[in-house]
Amino acid sequence: MKTYDCIVLGFGGVGSAAMRFAALKGWSVLGIDRFGPAHDKGSSHGHTRVFRKAYFEHPSYVPLLQESAELWDELNKRHRTKPSIKQLMNPTGALTVGLAGSETVEGVLRSCQQHQLQHECFTAAEIKRRLPIFNLTDDHVGVFEPDAGYLLVEQCVTAMISQALKHGATIQSDTIVQDWAVDESGLVTVTTDRGVFQAERLIVTAGAWSKDLLPFLHKGLTVLRKQQHWYQLDRVDQKQVNDFPVFLFEEPDGHLFYGVPEIDYLGMKVCRHSGGQPIADPTKLDRSLDNEELSAVESFMDRRMHFGRKRLVHHSACMYTMSDDGHFIVDQVPDHDNVVFAAGLSGHGFKMAPTIGKHLVDVLAGERKSEFDFLRLRAD
Repeated sequence: MKTYDCIVLGFGGVGSAAMRFAALKGWSVLGIDRFGPAHDKGSSHGHTRVFRKAYFEHPSYVPLLQESAELWDELNKRHRTKPSIKQLMNPTGALTVGLAGSETVEGVLRSCQQHQLQHECFTAAEIKRRLPIFNLTDDHVGVFEPDAGYLLVEQCVTAMISQALKHGATIQSDTIVQDWAVDESGLVTVTTDRGVFQAERLIVTAGAWSKDLLPFLHKGLTVLRKQQHWYQLDRVDQKQVNDFPVFLFEEPDGHLFYGVPEIDYLGMKVCRHSGGQPIADPTKLDRSLDNEELSAVESFMDRRMHFGRKRLVHHSACMYTMSDDGHFIVDQVPDHDNVVFAAGLSGHGFKMAPTIGKHLVDVLAGERKSEFDFLRLRAD
């Protein structure tokens, strides 16, 4: 039996990045996934993902985002070998809107001020003058981050896997991991429905299936069903070609919505970031249209946007794997220094996938970064 230098369990956003950086170290790498490259059964899909550095969730994420921006740019240059290949990262700027003093607006400002991020503050009247599609009240304010935009999520995963394969990695698709164990010598054995594999090191990036492979996290993770929607509107100013930004909008009741401008025939993407329905088994995710979630999104659009008609063009379901506090958990598995994991990305981790994947590989190489200490399993 071949013994790999490193096995990666799950090659979605973070796993594909980990495969790439492990292969770049010259390690022999095997990636194992229940489905396959850039699939739509987990969390790393849905056409686009917002990328922003002005992070309301916590200022400590900003250095990770700054590194991620550099890594996405570097990957894009290697991936986009001819003009017909779409850019992975697309700049549009990001507008965060809420009531003055709201958690999201204050969090964005805190990150901007602590890390000297470029930004502009706007009143409701100034926003409506520049973006007349929005219907705001006078007590709304906005923060605009010019250095933001969106990622093409499936293309990003495909690009990272392609780079990993180019540097010698191997992938095993349509394979269910049943168990893993570390023997007294430190050798890792991974048992699957398609055979047994061994490695010196193990990286677990299993998304919604993390509880199955990391039982010590069982009570600390909740999987939520999330619904994504794309609309064609009878307006032209909500298109990327007309400089419409990605946006985050916190309502007075605390619910947070986000949108990505129209970039193709699907139209504008509008989703609710907050909320979600807990699911017990990610393999049984209901992908049919949830009318209650649809109603929440359409009520938001009717309340906060000006348009004559809208048409739902497409919808999809994905999963957020939530930690108890909404922050990622990135660390070594207790009692096993050669096994690392990332879990509980809580619906906002994809934008940092290359940085998290690189960090997991660095930890296995004895090169831990202090910037990740606040995300450790037992953070101080």
